[in-house]
Amino acid sequence: MPRPCALIAGASGVVGRAVLRTLAERGDWDVVALSRSATSVSNTRAIAVDLSSADDVRDRLSPLAGITHLVYCARATHSMAKRESVDDNVDMLRNLLDALERSSPRLAHVHIVQGSKVYGSDLGPYRTPARESDPRVTPSNWYYAQEDLLVERSAGKAWTWSASRPHGVCEGRQAIARSIANMVGVYAAVLKELGQPLAFPGTQSGFDALYQSVDADLLARAIAFIVTTPACANRVFNVTNGDYVRWRNLWPAFATFFGMDTGPVQEGTTLAGFMQGKDAIWDAVVARHGLLPRPLSQAGVWSYADFNFRRGYDVMSSTIALRQAGFAECLDTERMFLDHLQRFREQRVLP
Repeated sequence: MPRPCALIAGASGVVGRAVLRTLAERGDWDVVALSRSATSVSNTRAIAVDLSSADDVRDRLSPLAGITHLVYCARATHSMAKRESVDDNVDMLRNLLDALERSSPRLAHVHIVQGSKVYGSDLGPYRTPARESDPRVTPSNWYYAQEDLLVERSAGKAWTWSASRPHGVCEGRQAIARSIANMVGVYAAVLKELGQPLAFPGTQSGFDALYQSVDADLLARAIAFIVTTPACANRVFNVTNGDYVRWRNLWPAFATFFGMDTGPVQEGTTLAGFMQGKDAIWDAVVARHGLLPRPLSQAGVWSYADFNFRRGYDVMSSTIALRQAGFAECLDTERMFLDHLQRFREQRVLP
């Protein structure tokens, strides 16, 4: 039998890059990476493509005759200031399906990456722990539309589909701007330079609420399991580290890591506001510790951290369905954050 061949769409993103690494390192997959920048890793092939252009997708994918699995991690251009476009995200997936169904007769499975926004986790308090069978929330959501597209397109076809629903994906290999661990580290370094304790830049309710995360590599391994397990076909699965945490409990561990005292909750402080005008202080930290230079403006997406630190309600997903399907891997989230911080320190991006 020929080897399976995975097409990873959105390979330059956190999840896509992790899936790309995971399958390439296994050695029994052929892997093709799709992204605007032609991102690749060892033992993979990269193709630059604009998924929003049906013509570009058709032309670029027409030579690909052996794709067996599509892992779709792409996302239309967006910002935190406005809701993401349903039409743009659905059109990108549809363009790719149109091309693959023409070029790859061996297509066996299509996987999409969703998130806990399916349950309305971004809209306010919701039913927790969220289960895959929970009813959809009212506002239009591109996750719903993509899932509906797969259900419709797969009917009567040889290929099946699945979806993963992670939350708080954490990249531990690179200190990307949206990494919570990275932003906590930069914030701690600035405070320490100022001689201040590690105060919590959020609300008391955010400090106390339950939260969840998933390590990007664990998510990638879960996706690899889902797409190769027949019992997972045509199903959706919550994927997290498997535990719940509170910033209240994590904050002393972060302070200890950086050799600082734990400060109070500062309701009136946002990271976005605090970081304004701190460029010179951060530059001094970089120089003092011999860190790799990066401007403070590129060191974090502070509004993303603020959203997580100021959300005063529980964020919880049940992972029972995935465990019952046979994937039992889990991580201690506190340990994950500390491991990421240590890795960033070793990479000389944090002191």
